[in-house]
Amino acid sequence: MEQIISSNLKHLSNNEANRITREAIRTALLYLMDIKDFDKISISELVRKAGVSRQAFYRNYTSKEAIVIEIEDTILSSFADSLNDPKYAANLRLWFYDLFCFIKKNQKLILVLHKANLSDMLFSEAPFLIEKWTGENTIQFHYHIIGSLGALKAIVLEWLSTGMKENCDDMANLCMRYT
Repeated sequence: MEQIISSNLKHLSNNEANRITREAIRTALLYLMDIKDFDKISISELVRKAGVSRQAFYRNYTSKEAIVIEIEDTILSSFADSLNDPKYAANLRLWFYDLFCFIKKNQKLILVLHKANLSDMLFSEAPFLIEKWTGENTIQFHYHIIGSLGALKAIVLEWLSTGMKENCDDMANLCMRYT
């Protein structure tokens, strides 16, 4: 089996091989973050778990923090893309519904980031994305968005930490009451 895999890897393009390496590193980091504190994870332990060399790690990342930033950037990019999706323009409830479905699908990732105190970037960048999306950049709107996102973050974390007993539909309806 190993010979088949290694011979198949030889035929991959550099981009594809790097993508697989990056995915292995991200997966290993998330696994390790689930069982121990982020600060206690060493690069040696990470590359061993990912099954890659230190050289491969440093070819793709400068630090383990860079991995977290990449993960958060991917989530933020999905969030930003959703703001531009025309199906949400006149249907905020649908956006909330899809948001909670996304959160449910990615619950382990979000909980691991939160447990490691690394989820704040997701909420700290969001006001700027919303302001850019709406074109409104008054100080009053900025604080309104910060307050709304603070409430949404509290709702999301409570929902996740209590086992997501309510379905995505119920959570979307709940959020609509606060808009």
